[in-house]
Amino acid sequence: MLVAPGLALTSAHVVAGGEEITVDQRGRESTGTIVAFDPEMDLAYVAFDGVPTAIPEVDSDHVEAGDTGVAYVVRERVVTEVPVRIRRRVNIRTEDIYIEGETLRPGFELDAEIESGDSGGAVMVDGNVVGVIWARSNKYDERAYAIDAVRAADLIDEQRATGRLGPDVDITRCH
Repeated sequence: MLVAPGLALTSAHVVAGGEEITVDQRGRESTGTIVAFDPEMDLAYVAFDGVPTAIPEVDSDHVEAGDTGVAYVVRERVVTEVPVRIRRRVNIRTEDIYIEGETLRPGFELDAEIESGDSGGAVMVDGNVVGVIWARSNKYDERAYAIDAVRAADLIDEQRATGRLGPDVDITRCH
């Protein structure tokens, strides 16, 4: 999900362990570098050189139950729009991406036809990025979860501001 020229917000577990991160935008490939990474909140920013795009606002403050929007996911190398409806705000109790400790992620419960492999896709409501697809429900059909792109972004926002990931962040290993 591109959120600024050359900057993509995605799930950390999607890019963890990747030696080279490549985006294909309309037949043009660009290689990226991880510039922010939070294994607890499962969010990451990847910077790409020369990838122009419109800049959607990242803003989840006004999202309420019942709001509708769209998730942009990649299926078979094609960006696909999936309609979503916000069921409610939730705190997702889960493990970090390395399965080493429990964490609580602010997010959204969604009505959406999310499939395995859709992680990292943008959830947009009223033209704003509000979340990042995290998982689909194993219990309920057409139920999914997204990480709140604002309320879960403290560490990645700090990393982007300072230009440093920090000594405790290991982007080379994967779960």
